[in-house]
Amino acid sequence: MAFCMASQVLRPSRLLTACSVALILGMPVAAQDVTRLFLKDGRVLVGKVTSKGDNYEVTTLDGSVTVAMRDVTRTHKRAKLLELLRAKAKTSGDSAFAHLNLAKVAREYGLTTEVWRHLDKAIKHLSEQTASNASCPVQKRLRDFLAQLEPELLPRTLRQAPLEKRVKQLLRLVPKNVIVSRAAAIEELLVREPGADQYLRQQGRRNSNERQRIAALAALQRRKVAGNDRFVLRTTVFDRSNRVREAAINISKPTIEASDIVYMAGGLANKHAKVRVRTAEALADLGHREAVNLLVKAGPHAATGLAVAGGDGSKTRAHVAFLNQQAYIRDFDVEVAQAAFIADPKVDVLHSGSVLDVTVAGVYEVRTIIKSYRKALKQLTNKDPGKDPRLWGEWLAKLPLAPKPVETGKR
Repeated sequence: MAFCMASQVLRPSRLLTACSVALILGMPVAAQDVTRLFLKDGRVLVGKVTSKGDNYEVTTLDGSVTVAMRDVTRTHKRAKLLELLRAKAKTSGDSAFAHLNLAKVAREYGLTTEVWRHLDKAIKHLSEQTASNASCPVQKRLRDFLAQLEPELLPRTLRQAPLEKRVKQLLRLVPKNVIVSRAAAIEELLVREPGADQYLRQQGRRNSNERQRIAALAALQRRKVAGNDRFVLRTTVFDRSNRVREAAINISKPTIEASDIVYMAGGLANKHAKVRVRTAEALADLGHREAVNLLVKAGPHAATGLAVAGGDGSKTRAHVAFLNQQAYIRDFDVEVAQAAFIADPKVDVLHSGSVLDVTVAGVYEVRTIIKSYRKALKQLTNKDPGKDPRLWGEWLAKLPLAPKPVETGKR
C-alpha cells in the first residue's frame, strides 16, 4: 500500500506548528489567521481577511479577492471554525473514513494544519488494516483527495510552472521531518503527473538528497509505465546509498515476480565484485525463491569475468606455459670415410600445450563474493549451503520444495 510505503520511507514526525508549515510550503502565513466569509450570492471565501475601507481583501491560496462588506452575510473566525470542526469530530468516530471526511471539512474551513492531522490519522488506520489494498474504497477516496492538495503544497506560480520544475519542487517538499500525509500527497501528485517519468528517473538517479531520490522511486513504481519497475530494481544495486538501496527493495518487493529476479541475474556476472555482492544482498532481501537457483548457478563462477585492478595494463602480468615436449629424429647427416660411413642423427623437439597470459584477479574479492552468495542462500532457505560453491548444486537438489530452474537469457 502506497501509504504504508510512505510511512516506511519517510517516518512520521510530530506535527509542525501552523507557522512552520506555511513557511515550508512557501505560502503566506495568511492561512493561519483564516476567516470564512459567507456572501449573499452563495459563495464562501476562506483566507486571511483584511479590512480596506468598505471592502474586505481576502487572501486565498489562489490569490487575492476583494469583496464589498455589504455583500457579506456572516463570518467565522479561526476559533469558531476549529470549534465547528471539533464538534463534528466528536460525532464522527475514529476510523480512516471518518478522518478522511474530517480532513475534507478542515480543508473547506481553510484549516490546513487540521487537514494534515486528520489525513495522518486516516493513513495510520489504513496501514493497520492488513486486509486493505489498492482496491479498498476508502484508500481510493483518500488518494483522490490527496491528489487535490496541490494548492496546499505549491504556490500558484509553481503550479503553473513547466513540468520539470514542478517535479523538482514537489520533491524539495520532502524534508527531513515530514508529515506522513504530506509525503503521501506529494507521491500522489507525482504519480498522476502526465509525462513525468523521465524527470522522476533523473531525480531518482542524480538527486543528491536521499529522501528525494526515494520519493521519486516510490512514484515511479506506482506509475505503471514500462521500464519504471526495472529502473527501481537497478537502484537496489547501483545506488551509492545503503538507505536508498534498502528503500528501493521495499518499494519493489510487493510486486516482485520471477521475471524480475531473472532480470537481476546479470548482476551476478558483473565484472565488478561490489556489484555482484550487492546483487546477492538485494536478491536475498527481495525474498523470492527463484533467486536460489541463480545464486547456486553463479557460485562456482565467482571468479569468472571479474575486472582486473589496473585495467590500463599497470598491473603485473605474466605468461604461464603448460607444455609437453617430445624428442624425435628429424634427419641424418651421413659422414663418409675410407671404407666406412657414419649416420649422424639430427634430433628435434615437438612442443604441445598452452601458454596463458595471467594476472591475479583478487583472491579476497572472490572470497567476498562467495561469502555473500552463501549468506543470501542461507537467508532465502534458512539452510547453509556450505563453503564450497561447487557442491551447492547437490545441496539444492536435497532441499525440500526446491525451486524450479529458471532461464537466465537476456530480456
